[in-house]
Amino acid sequence: MIATPRFAIEQALRTMPFSMSADHVHQAHEIYYLLAGERYYYINQRVYALQKGDLIWISKHDFHRTSNKGNGIHERILINFDEAFVASSTSVTPSGDQSHLLLPEKSFLLRPSAEKQRELEHLFRQMLDEYHQEHAYRQLYLQSLLIQLLVRIRRIQSATVDTIAPECSEKQQRVYSIIEYLHAHYAERLSLDQLAGHFYISSTYLCRIFKQTTGFTLVEYLQDVRVQQARAYLRETNWKVTSIAEKTGFDSIAHFGRIFKQFTGHPPLQYRKKHKKEQGNAPPP
Repeated sequence: MIATPRFAIEQALRTMPFSMSADHVHQAHEIYYLLAGERYYYINQRVYALQKGDLIWISKHDFHRTSNKGNGIHERILINFDEAFVASSTSVTPSGDQSHLLLPEKSFLLRPSAEKQRELEHLFRQMLDEYHQEHAYRQLYLQSLLIQLLVRIRRIQSATVDTIAPECSEKQQRVYSIIEYLHAHYAERLSLDQLAGHFYISSTYLCRIFKQTTGFTLVEYLQDVRVQQARAYLRETNWKVTSIAEKTGFDSIAHFGRIFKQFTGHPPLQYRKKHKKEQGNAPPP
C-alpha cells in the first residue's frame, strides 16, 4: 500500500490568550506565518519572539510550541506537509527529484520585508482557497503553490544577511542553561533546592524566571522532558514499563502512569500497543 502524501493548511484567529501546554513534534515539516499580533515560539528549548509578518520554518522532529506574548490576540496560518507531497511533483521535472534542495534541515525564523509579506500572503490565500475546494487537479495545483512558497522562502533566506536569533537576555541565557541541564539529567532524582544550588540562585528566583521564559513551571517542563523520552522508549524498545519509568526519572510506576496519561491521553502500555500497530501497518520503505 502506498501512503498518501500529506498536506494541510489552516488559518486561525484567536481572540483569547492561548498557550500550548507541552512541546510536540511532527513527522512532517511545518510553516507558521503570523498574520497579526505577536507570539512566543519555542523550538528545541530556544525562545523566538514573533511579530506580524514573521515566518517560522519548523523542521520535522524538532520539538516546538507557541505561547502568549502581549494580549494574546493573534491570527496565523499553519501548513504541515511531508517530503512525498513535494517530491511527487518535483520528480516529474527533467532534472529529477530536487525536493531536498527546497527543504531546510534546520528550523529558523524569517522576518520578510513588507513587499515579501504581500507576496507570501497572496500565495497563502491561493492555497487556502484551493485547499477548501474540490476542483479538478486540486492536489497538483496545491503542490505547485507549495513549490512556489518554498522557493520564495529559500530566496528570502538566502538574501538575509543575518538570521533572527532566539531571545538572548542574561535571564534567558540562564534559563537555557537550566533547560540543557534538565535534558542531560532527567533520569536523576532532581529537586528544586538541588537545581537552585547548582545554579547559585534562590529557588524562588529560579521558578520565576523559568516560568517567565518558557511558559512552563519547572516541574511541568521536567515532566514533559521525561514523558517525551518515555514515549521514545515505548516506541523503540521492548523494555518493561517499570524499567522505562526508572530510566526516565519517575519515582514510582503509579506516578509515571498518571503523568504519562496526563501528557499523552493514553496509559503507557496502550500507547505502546497503538504505536506498534501503526508501525506494523506502515508501508515498506
